[in-house]
Amino acid sequence: AKGRGQAKEEEKPETPEQRRVRELVEEGMRCLSGINNTKIDLNKAMDSFTQASALGSLRAKSYMGEMYKHGKGVDVDIDKARELFTIAAAGGDAAAQRNLAFLYASGIGMEEDRMRAILYYHFAATGNDHLAQLAMGYRHMYGVDVPKNCQAAVEYYLPAAEAVVREIQQFRPPPMMERHTLASEGSKPRPSDQDEDVVDYYQYSAARGDASAQVALGQLHYFGARGLEQDYGEALRWYEKAGEQGDGNALGHMGNMYVQGIHVKASNETALRLFKKGVEKGNPVAINGLGYMHMYGMGVDQSFSEAMKLFSQAAEQGNQEARFNLGAMYITGLGVTKDYAKAIYYFTLAANRGHMLALYNLAMMHLNGFGTPRSCNNALQFIKSVAERGSWGLRLQDAYKLYRAGEVDYALLLYSEAAELGYEVAQGNVAHIYDEGGSKMTTDSKRKALAAYEISAQQGAVGADLKIGDFYYYGMGTEVNYRKAVTHYRAASEARNAQAMFNLAYMHEHGIGLPQDLHLAKRFYDMAAETSQDAVWPVALCRTKLLLSMAVTEFVEYVDQVSLRLSTQYGPKYGIWLPPSTVWLPWLEQQWDLILIAILVCQLSFVLLLRSHMSAARLAQPARR
Repeated sequence: AKGRGQAKEEEKPETPEQRRVRELVEEGMRCLSGINNTKIDLNKAMDSFTQASALGSLRAKSYMGEMYKHGKGVDVDIDKARELFTIAAAGGDAAAQRNLAFLYASGIGMEEDRMRAILYYHFAATGNDHLAQLAMGYRHMYGVDVPKNCQAAVEYYLPAAEAVVREIQQFRPPPMMERHTLASEGSKPRPSDQDEDVVDYYQYSAARGDASAQVALGQLHYFGARGLEQDYGEALRWYEKAGEQGDGNALGHMGNMYVQGIHVKASNETALRLFKKGVEKGNPVAINGLGYMHMYGMGVDQSFSEAMKLFSQAAEQGNQEARFNLGAMYITGLGVTKDYAKAIYYFTLAANRGHMLALYNLAMMHLNGFGTPRSCNNALQFIKSVAERGSWGLRLQDAYKLYRAGEVDYALLLYSEAAELGYEVAQGNVAHIYDEGGSKMTTDSKRKALAAYEISAQQGAVGADLKIGDFYYYGMGTEVNYRKAVTHYRAASEARNAQAMFNLAYMHEHGIGLPQDLHLAKRFYDMAAETSQDAVWPVALCRTKLLLSMAVTEFVEYVDQVSLRLSTQYGPKYGIWLPPSTVWLPWLEQQWDLILIAILVCQLSFVLLLRSHMSAARLAQPARR
């Protein structure tokens, strides 16, 4: 309610003091984030926010809290951050409410209180904080601390997804989001090292005039991939170099920048010229671009039939934009008869390649039952994918850079925030950091690691199920519970995880948490070896031991059968009763060391006796002349 009240006040003419506060906050944001080509200056940002805060700005207090929380320009001070967030949240600042919710949910720097966290997340989401909307959408999707409710999850996710869609529709493509899983890296080369090698290769080849490398380098700059910052100017420079050599891809990409006005003044004439050159080379990017201009009549006569023809040509070559455009024409009936089934077909093709608008349209069609039965669950999966592509997802890359720089606690804060928003890779990374004991922010790391693995497993992370099984098997962060360990090992095994199959085999072999069954144990060992080459040698050793155990078991059973038959046949007549293995086998197990010594002594005695006889025989033979 307070958030809505503030919106109404902002509609009134600004007073000089309000204008001064707004200018200070905007200046602080520019210095904090480096937007609008402003050089990042954290000290100046803090100074601006401090002045604005003194004038009563709740948003400035919230930004100051962020800086204290993440240690930007100041030492990390969670207590100071909480104090600032509490003041701003009480005044209705949605960002502060969301930050306070995060601190309560994660228990970082304060006592964990998940119910209070839900309350603050709800207030922040109602105040149109998109990160809080993701947090609440995720919770309702999986029933985390709130009732599981698909419709409620969609309603929370939808405003955030629509914000992402608006960015794309304004020709501001989101930067590439690269997700690194810490647990899977192990001793392999770091992705950051690999990125540097890839960029170095492209730069070397591009400098030598390789047009395909120039286009690839342009794409990396355009989307901000492989560790490079998003830079449209640098992307255009490399496209132009490749375009001078007549590269069709470069011509198509340049045409898109001119038709959309990205980093250059929009020019239909220039875009048309570039697209036509690309079309002559049969390039699908250029063909789709020319179709786009025909569909909207940009520099050419509007012609839906010509647009359809060009889009179809580009789509046949696998161009995802063309596939999306065909879906858009069929769903709106532009130049064709409306056909929701065909729209879904083309949107699905584009969505499979990660096209955000196609994913959004599929979500809406599944949600409303256009061309397909209504399915809230399908719509929710699509809408979650779109919402997670917002700029807020870049904290995953920032966290990874901090982790690789050795700033584990700073990385943990960012990963924890992303985990609260429902990013599965962040949840797995939080669990990994706590599991490895790499953070100084808590003394209860194993319990928190288990909690993070559990929410990661809810989203289908096979490795998380395996880890949870280990935690319950060994009693790490919880009590030993073999039944729960088996449940999670089975879930991972069904997802073809070789380690989980191996663990189930071991538990069947020794009767730990499962009935002892050597045949089932062998079956799981065989499955593990078939699933992963890494499991072949460990399985070979365990299978050899298992086969020996099975042979001994069968021998003991045979001895019992013979003993029973002899006792039944001769016991009443001679009074001789042979005991079953349940009597003598435990004695053998207890006295195995003495028995082994006796066997070795007998063998040694036999060897000595044999040697003595052989020596005597040699002495008894007459000497040969």
